[in-house]
Amino acid sequence: MKNLITSVLLLLVVNTSFAIPEITTDVSYRGEARDEDNNLVYREKHTVKFVGDRVLNSLTEYMSPDGELIATMESDYSKSVAMPTYLFVDKRTGHREGLRLDDDKYMIFIHEPGEEEKVKPLKSTDNVFSCQGWHYYLVNNLDRLAEGNVDINLILPSELKAYGFEVEQVGADGNLVNAVLKLDNWFLRIFAPELELVYDRELRKLVRYEGISNIQDEDGDNQDVIITYSYD
Repeated sequence: MKNLITSVLLLLVVNTSFAIPEITTDVSYRGEARDEDNNLVYREKHTVKFVGDRVLNSLTEYMSPDGELIATMESDYSKSVAMPTYLFVDKRTGHREGLRLDDDKYMIFIHEPGEEEKVKPLKSTDNVFSCQGWHYYLVNNLDRLAEGNVDINLILPSELKAYGFEVEQVGADGNLVNAVLKLDNWFLRIFAPELELVYDRELRKLVRYEGISNIQDEDGDNQDVIITYSYD
């Protein structure tokens, strides 16, 4: 009888461990991008799907102040949270760029309308992050910033390669952590602006971003924005 009860309990434990599926949840949040004169430039709508605690995919929709959809970014984290494959599309110009897998090889690509697609294989995946993968890494490693700079390599589709960056904590106020993201090459740093980030350490969320935008202005030029994020 004792052995039978033990067997039944073991069977229940085993069956329970396999029977409980991981919970899938959708999380949404929004961003509002403004210029230095506080004019609204565009809005962002982020929809992120999680399986358990792991991000599975995400969709970012960029909308003009009057609500027109001007760009989208679809990301797939199923293979790697650090290196999601993704596609960014500017619906105003037809510009496309991103990262994809071809025969298990990561390929960086960029395509301008009327031109041939430019594509190049990623040479190394060591400490490399794509798209919003670096964001998920940072929110889970904010405590490391207090100990020193964090080095990461970010894929830049416009350059068809990954560049080394460093993240430095420049201040902290309660739960808020202020950091800057900058190229680790001092010479290239002269020509590239820093990105300023504010994270909520308790919530593990980005609450403010200041720097160059991935959305160009109406004239097709790069623009600097200040984005504040709000969470449902």
